Amino acid sequence: MKENEIQLNKILVKIASEISITSAMMDKAIQSYEAVGKWISDGIDYEVRVSPQGSMNLGTTIKPVSDKDDYDIDLICMLANGHLLKASDIKNIVGNRLKENNVYKQKIASEGEGRRCWKMQYNEFHMDILPCVPKTIYIEPNLTDIRLTHKKDSGIYENRYSNPYGYRQWFEHRMKDIIHEMKNTYAVRNGVDISKVPTFRVKTPLQMAVQLLKRHRDIMFKNDTKNLKPISVIITTLAGYAYSGEDNLYETLIHILDNMASYIEIRNGVFWIPNPVMNEENFADKWQQNPDKQQAFKVWASRARNDLITLPLKALGLDQVKNIYSTKLGEAPVNRAFNQLGEEIRKIRDAGNLVSVGLTAGLTTGVSPYGHAVRRHTFFGK
Repeated sequence: MKENEIQLNKILVKIASEISITSAMMDKAIQSYEAVGKWISDGIDYEVRVSPQGSMNLGTTIKPVSDKDDYDIDLICMLANGHLLKASDIKNIVGNRLKENNVYKQKIASEGEGRRCWKMQYNEFHMDILPCVPKTIYIEPNLTDIRLTHKKDSGIYENRYSNPYGYRQWFEHRMKDIIHEMKNTYAVRNGVDISKVPTFRVKTPLQMAVQLLKRHRDIMFKNDTKNLKPISVIITTLAGYAYSGEDNLYETLIHILDNMASYIEIRNGVFWIPNPVMNEENFADKWQQNPDKQQAFKVWASRARNDLITLPLKALGLDQVKNIYSTKLGEAPVNRAFNQLGEEIRKIRDAGNLVSVGLTAGLTTGVSPYGHAVRRHTFFGK
């Protein structure tokens, strides 16, 4: 990598860290969903398993753009021995038990029943609880298909199918070498077995790339009144397909943005983004109903490549890079990231190890044959 690319990678990593939810926020969410799981389990005659799914399960959750908004915690609540239940019972057994708790009942009242989930509003996040049962029998890691319920506008409950566990396995496999190394480091540092380290406790280049892409999308579509914003599962899936093992965020983003569209299939004239663990499921099914969604995705992907990579590489100095990212990724997290970078540069400069490689490339550390040393600042101007 060139010096300016190394610098850009460092900046992108810092921004990704700033848009991630904190460990304290994560711990609070875990405590909350474990309490929900215990309440449900204690009151019904089914074996209950509550676990995260979606972005929390994959380690790609991001903070909301506005401090007035909250972030999502997606959970599955599986009735492990309820595979014979009909669709409406799957949904209502869980919902009715939640409503027996006055606190949870109030939280549900503010959000209500979704098509597939029970939604509960907390101070910093809202929790979507997906009731489900095994499709047939549930044995990890091989038999993990689940049956859930979809409530139509008519009030009829339909069976639908998914595999959150299998999807997480696929996502982890896409980055298997790097994530194993990071989980091992986390396990050693915290004195736990590597098998006990959840995916959301580490941050690989793929995870950070998905976070940055979702943040760019959120800001680009902040005034989206036509519901054209690309959904997270499409971004995550195409990023996972396109990722090819890069060990830094900068190159990961480039490879994903240059290749993700090639994984969009066309089956019998229909755009198709297959669920990697359920090939018959099409994550782009709504593109057929509303072709503007496909065009919106195409425009977004092109703009993300320009905004996150092309324009910053052409920028004349770090101030211009900061201005670009502030507009495209949010002023507050970018300011915090650059404040950290500025403090690191100050410390390195004071140690006499800072090198200038020109306005376009900005500043870097160490010895470079293309740059000259930057004088150390003192209080006396010497």
